Amino acid sequence: MKNKSITLNQALKLNEKEYQRLFYKHVNPGLFSIYKILGFTEMDIDSCEGLKIKLKNGNTILDFTSGIGVLALGHNHPKILEAELLCHQFSLIDVQKFGINRLQSVLAYNISTVMPDPLDTSFFTVSGSEAIEAGIKLITRVQPKNKTKFITFHEDYHGKTHGALSFTNSENFSNGFHIGIPKDNIIVITPGDIRELKQIINENNNIAAMIIEPIQGQVLGIHPKGYLKEAIELCKKNNILTLVDEIKVGLGRTGKLFSFFDQDFVPDVVTISKALGGGKRAIGAMVTSSKLSKKAYGRKKDSALHSTTFGGLGQSCAVAIETLNIIADKNFLNDVQTKGVKFLDNLNKLKEKHSTVIKKVSGQGLYLGITFNFTPFENNIGTIRIPFINDIKVILMGSIVRHLYRKYGILTHFTPPRPDMLVIMPPLIIKNSEIDYFIDSMDETLSLGLGKLFSKFLINNVKELF
Repeated sequence: MKNKSITLNQALKLNEKEYQRLFYKHVNPGLFSIYKILGFTEMDIDSCEGLKIKLKNGNTILDFTSGIGVLALGHNHPKILEAELLCHQFSLIDVQKFGINRLQSVLAYNISTVMPDPLDTSFFTVSGSEAIEAGIKLITRVQPKNKTKFITFHEDYHGKTHGALSFTNSENFSNGFHIGIPKDNIIVITPGDIRELKQIINENNNIAAMIIEPIQGQVLGIHPKGYLKEAIELCKKNNILTLVDEIKVGLGRTGKLFSFFDQDFVPDVVTISKALGGGKRAIGAMVTSSKLSKKAYGRKKDSALHSTTFGGLGQSCAVAIETLNIIADKNFLNDVQTKGVKFLDNLNKLKEKHSTVIKKVSGQGLYLGITFNFTPFENNIGTIRIPFINDIKVILMGSIVRHLYRKYGILTHFTPPRPDMLVIMPPLIIKNSEIDYFIDSMDETLSLGLGKLFSKFLINNVKELF
């Protein structure tokens, strides 16, 4: 006989070991092991607000990951909580499958006011991957049937559902899966190389669309100045539709409401998600023109060809309305730009001080990265063999991430395609004092030396790694 299920009240009272055991057994044991190696299993959370995660042992963690872009407004932003409370106070309808939802209509209108013409129509989803799926389906509906190929880019990331996975060319995420669009239909090219793009377009007259991240989310790849505009114009001249993926870097992350806003072009489709939910709701959107939307689904019999169960629920839209209004404010965006410049300047000063360790500092706004020079240390410790770790850079970066967390209470992350780059992606509401604290903590960490950090990391993880 199976054990009884756990009530919500009981769940909130479980101690750290109890709920971690449940995660290990019933959710993802592999991910549990990674978190343990990085020290993240010592995170019994009591409450959170802004950047601060308060633990039950009295310690405070500063979240410099923003949930990989979801927490643009930090944890439990007061205005987002007010929006949710308002929905409860008035018992507003959440699920409305028949009839017109007021808040969904308003959110779509609000998005149209901040987007350049002719982007005036939204389809709401639960995730970024769903927004990409919606964009792909719209493109295949409006393009001629002979246009079956899509252009995407090396190291682009667009999601992990079957359709979106076809365009995700990062971390071998598609290995072992039957992806939605056959590989023969996908043309993967080099980011920033306009000559290669021209050649591909000249050699293929059956390209339906180009799918592109204006800033590559997995590797913080920034295209050369002018490339995006020239690429979009080239596609338009050849009747190739363009989908710009703003899921990770949109909604204020770069200091612009959307990162393509200063590029002087307008794509055919824009996908957004992550930050749109204010850190509390799962919501995304595929935004396009009414012309393309009507061409794809304008007839009554086609109007419900593409839908999603939980897309555009009332409370999710309420939160998104408030989120968009907060982030779209000029003063808010100016503040993000100012803090981004300050952070980048301080990181460059850190680079000058630790020039043998820091190779490069890059990024825009509050999406920044520190690339380390691990080569000398790789050469010295190259004889060490660690099971399931193919790249020693992962361990070297892991030693930095773990030390920042355990010693200074700073939560950071890195991505497998770039294990030599520490990603800095704090909530946009970060304070100057919190930027200063990060810089001082990183300075002290690097002053210890990578050798000492590496040794300490191995000692703490002997059982896990070997």
